[in-house]
Order: sequence, then C-alpha cells, then structure tokens
Amino acid sequence: MIRAFIAIELKDKNTIEKIQAFSSRLKQNQSKLKVVEPENLHLTVKFLGDISESIAPKIYKILKEDINKNMFQGKNIEYNLRGVGQFNKFSVLWVKLIGDVQFLQQIKNTIEQLLFERLKIQKDKRTGFKPHLTIGRLRKDKVNYKTFDALKKLINENKNFEFGSFIVSQVKLKKSILTPTGPIYSDLVY
Repeated sequence: MIRAFIAIELKDKNTIEKIQAFSSRLKQNQSKLKVVEPENLHLTVKFLGDISESIAPKIYKILKEDINKNMFQGKNIEYNLRGVGQFNKFSVLWVKLIGDVQFLQQIKNTIEQLLFERLKIQKDKRTGFKPHLTIGRLRKDKVNYKTFDALKKLINENKNFEFGSFIVSQVKLKKSILTPTGPIYSDLVY
C-alpha cells in the first residue's frame, strides 16, 4: 500500500521565503507548532489515503492525460497567496489562494469524477474546494496558552498579508511516508 494524495506544488522561491519567515514568527509564539517544511509546501487537491501499488499507475495516467494535458494544456496560471487563517481551533494554520478558484474547482471535480468512474475511488464528501496552503499544525495538547492570545493577534493582523505568487501548471500524484520528524513527500511517476 502507498499513502498518496494529489497536489499542486509551490515552487516560487520568494513566496516560499516569505512563508518561512512568517512561519518562524508563528513558531516563536508556539514552540510546539509543527511548521510545514519548504519542500513540502503544496495545495492538496485530493487526499487518497492508502492505495494499492497496482492502482497508482492508473491514477497517474488519468492525471497526466485527462488533467495536465487536456485541462491545463501547457498553461501556467498565476495565483496569489494572501492572508493567514486557521481551521479547527488553530490546529491547522494556512495561507489562502487568490485567483481563478473556479478553474481549480473544475480540476478537482473532474479528478473526482474520473477516479470514481474509472477506478471506483470514492468522491470526497465535501464538494466545495477551499484552496489553501497549510503552513503549520498545532496539536491541542501542545498549545502554549500563555502566548495563545498573541498567536491569534498575529494571525488576525496578517489576514491580508501578501506572500507572493503561486504558479499552477499541473497536478501531481504524491507519495507520503510518515516519520517521527514529519512526512516525506515524493512524486509518483509511471
């Protein structure tokens, strides 16, 4: 079995540096915050979970032919990363993607439909796509409540902070290996 997901990678060095600098400020406030490593910054399109090794090449082919070739058609679409937010009572900290979100929704919908029709992979229960880039995770049992109000203030003060551009040109099938020091991601290519 392979733990896998479909993602769009962040490659812009300046944007990554701004995210790293901001993540460092978050980490100073909450020392137990697990910051996403720069090489792991990505936009998740669909989390697949554990898939069999025999189905991975079929998923890869759908992404390569139906999505990257037919939908992206070699285009680079520029988005911006702006503003910080949180999910689940600050357990997930993220940056928002701004731009043609409708196109990304079409990409997600098409992937969901094709994976279901051809491979019987269940569709996500949530159909709405909220494009965001996770920059950190904070487990509830690791929160430093002495500085928690300052963390909330830092996030609120940066609701419109410009992190930079995010060029989208393809989706990738990624493998995730969980380790005690954090996940290790790699491309699955067939």
